[in-house]
Amino acid sequence: MVRVAVAGGTGGVGRTLVDEFAQSNDHVIFVLSRKSELPFKAPTNVHCLAAPYDNVDNLIKLLETNDIHTVISTMSPPIPEVHAAQDNLIRAAAQSTTVKRFVPSEWGIDYSADDEHLPLSWKALKRQSFAELEKQPKLEFTGFDNGYFMDYFGMPQYQSYMTPEMPFVDLNALKAAIPGSGDDLVTWTLTRDVAKFVRRMVESDDPWPRRSTKFDVVNDSLEDLRAGKISEIPAYLPLYEIFPKEMFLETMAGLGVAMITGLFAFKGELINDKYPDIQPAKLRDFIKTHWQGK
Repeated sequence: MVRVAVAGGTGGVGRTLVDEFAQSNDHVIFVLSRKSELPFKAPTNVHCLAAPYDNVDNLIKLLETNDIHTVISTMSPPIPEVHAAQDNLIRAAAQSTTVKRFVPSEWGIDYSADDEHLPLSWKALKRQSFAELEKQPKLEFTGFDNGYFMDYFGMPQYQSYMTPEMPFVDLNALKAAIPGSGDDLVTWTLTRDVAKFVRRMVESDDPWPRRSTKFDVVNDSLEDLRAGKISEIPAYLPLYEIFPKEMFLETMAGLGVAMITGLFAFKGELINDKYPDIQPAKLRDFIKTHWQGK
């Protein structure tokens, strides 16, 4: 049994999630709302809680009193007031003694993309919430990227809790305004299908995959490295107390040249071939083992 709270569960994606979880009597669902009553008739395992989003201490008390294990946010629209409320909910969940998992209001795509790929002014609010989650080491969290919701193309014939919208194609007027050539691939998913996947993830004890954090990457050229010019990263700073800075940076630049020119890519006869029963660790797996969830 999972006691799950859905913030914004009175409509849209939130209401769809509530319906999905309510299908199982093993779950207890709490709709977090600014009102104390639901605007719809709910099953006996669905309850409404008035959430004091402006007060973290009161939110903690609300979560602990109701023994909530997982919090799912579907709060919208992406405006400062809404995300301030969600960030308070994240802090309360992290400080509570009962909440172990949190799903932020993402629902769409990776909003950490750069402006070249995603020129949206409000994506900074999405990033802010993930940054807040990153500060909470005891809280397991993940985001759900589902693309664009398919529901819109079936409404009003298709029953959905989403606000009617026809993105780029007007099936009634037989008109379309297509981004690009129309040959670019786009992921479309029904809210009901998204809800099924979310429920499975919540019911599973398997660790949740965290959204990959974007690295701020600088590519040092071979020319610069040969000239001893190398970009510094924060991890180098404490090493300057052990090695002289100039010596250290010269060393790293030289090793960078060696990497680019192939000295680190061993070829030919290897001792690995003589002892095939010894399976050396793989760097990707090693990093994943020791850093996933950190």
